[in-house]
Amino acid sequence: MGHGAGRQSVRRTRKRMMRRPDIPLTVLGGFLGAGKTSLLNHLLRTQQGERVLVMVNDFGAINIDAELIAKAAPGMPEGIVSLTNGCVCCSVGGDLMQAFLTVLKLPEPPGRIVVEASGVGDPARIAQLGRAGGGFRSEGVVTVADAEAVRRLAGDRYVGDTVRAQLRAADLVLLNKADLVGAGELDALRGWLGTQVPDARVIACQHGQVDARLILGPAPGAIEAAARAGAGREGGHGVAMDTDHAAAFSGSSFASSIRFRRAALEGALNALPPQVLRGKGMVFLEGEDSPRLLQICGKRWTLERPGPPEAAARSRIVFIAAKQAEGATFDPWRHFSPALAG
Repeated sequence: MGHGAGRQSVRRTRKRMMRRPDIPLTVLGGFLGAGKTSLLNHLLRTQQGERVLVMVNDFGAINIDAELIAKAAPGMPEGIVSLTNGCVCCSVGGDLMQAFLTVLKLPEPPGRIVVEASGVGDPARIAQLGRAGGGFRSEGVVTVADAEAVRRLAGDRYVGDTVRAQLRAADLVLLNKADLVGAGELDALRGWLGTQVPDARVIACQHGQVDARLILGPAPGAIEAAARAGAGREGGHGVAMDTDHAAAFSGSSFASSIRFRRAALEGALNALPPQVLRGKGMVFLEGEDSPRLLQICGKRWTLERPGPPEAAARSRIVFIAAKQAEGATFDPWRHFSPALAG
């Protein structure tokens, strides 16, 4: 192939990549032994409705369930394994940026990427690298912490700096192995984490088993499903949760045909209560004909650039929140309706 034809091929590849929407990127961090492997296997087994690509340093280290591994993966580059549930595993090898570029060149890109940071790695750096490379949209850093060991490790003279940096990077802290500590110790640990990482939300779990939506956000189609459930009515509505997690978490949605005042919406987002863990939606702002994608992960939120115009200007947002001990649930309409322009 001549140089001219090669340059044309590169230009066609770049144009094709530019037409694609950015791929959501979630980073999993946590010190050695915290339980990232258990969480990854749980996500691969239980996530539904989205083609997730998991980037790891070593396939063998995560011990993918044998029944999930496809017999063949035609057309896949070396280092990428397809799974029978539609997910994909990618071996990073040691060159994370090259792995990102390989993913962008896939003929069928994934719906989401989950990157596992090494046990001594900085998840914040990985999230920054993904954003810098283009083609990705950061949707949060989840740090897995060993409930029995994290406080001791954070004070260790040799590894304390690494552990504290991993915690500071988190939007969500997954307090794993919570069954190994008593209720009083768990409450004290939550209080300590509140002083170390006041901006992060904390979720306790065992064996890395949590609702996948807490890690990956609301499932694809959840926004439109919630809008249909509202049947065009203004207000907030309940969203069904998996029975395994319904006792601890609640789902809710917000829908309105009235546009938001931007400053007021940003104020409402900054004032979200700690029980709100995840959120996703399409929102219309005053003076704009196209909706913006809203992403919420812990205390961090982002409003993307306006997308394609829609015939009906109707904002809709889905939330996942922790249930409170007193039984109170998050009311999205009460929280967000004052930010509407009407």
